[in-house]
Amino acid sequence: MTDSLTYEPGQSQQAWVFKAGAWGRAEDPVFNQSGEDEVTKLIKAVGYRQWTGAGTLYATPLILTVWSRSAEPSFLFDLEGADGSEWFYAATLPDALTLLNQLAPTLQALTVTDQIGRAEPRTMSVLADVLDKVHDRRRDKNGRLIGD
Repeated sequence: MTDSLTYEPGQSQQAWVFKAGAWGRAEDPVFNQSGEDEVTKLIKAVGYRQWTGAGTLYATPLILTVWSRSAEPSFLFDLEGADGSEWFYAATLPDALTLLNQLAPTLQALTVTDQIGRAEPRTMSVLADVLDKVHDRRRDKNGRLIGD
């Protein structure tokens, strides 16, 4: 969650931080550095390492990358959409797990919707198998639903 704020030279940049179930603003540990233009190098320079993510295996409309380090804020979230990224932080592991729990349904729905939209005739049977599994359905040899 970034805001379209303008910062004066010498003013510290603020970022959203999720801590103990509430959002607040704090000094951004990554973007208040100077001397480097590449974002990944900035992130690594303050001790973050890539921890987990979602959306990179398939072409999805939203990609999540989570970085971690021992100092607070311990987790950096990067939500990358079609037109840019939104960055925010979680103070601790419980905070990060809360955010992941909140983001999971959205990421899953976008991924499934995107895959359905991209399905081609040769992949429709795989999609049908996935939907059958999700809905606990079985089919006979001829493709007809069994039971119910």
